[in-house]
Amino acid sequence: MPARRLFALAHLEGRAVGCGALLPFADDTGEIKRMYAEPGSTGVGAALLAFLEDGARAMGLRRLVLETRWANDRAVGFYRRHGYHLTDNYGPYAGRPWSACFAKPLQQAPAGAIR
Repeated sequence: MPARRLFALAHLEGRAVGCGALLPFADDTGEIKRMYAEPGSTGVGAALLAFLEDGARAMGLRRLVLETRWANDRAVGFYRRHGYHLTDNYGPYAGRPWSACFAKPLQQAPAGAIR
């Protein structure tokens, strides 16, 4: 599997307000890691997630997975609103009842499409 990584930082007036990363997970799957958007930074989380998803498509990935904690209601709701569905806990999260794992199949953008 080629080493495919993508890191994103959102800043506003010289101050970091969000971040996220896309790391390799399996041949056709990437893992979203360290997603964060400062509370009150409307639209930052959605923009970061869209950027990472577009990057995943450009890398030829067909699926994304991620983990958050059930206690983080804000994150659980955010991922559900953006098309992620609950999946079995994987890898280091298996057997951890506080972990909530999500997955999303990626639709490939039509050739020449600009987002």
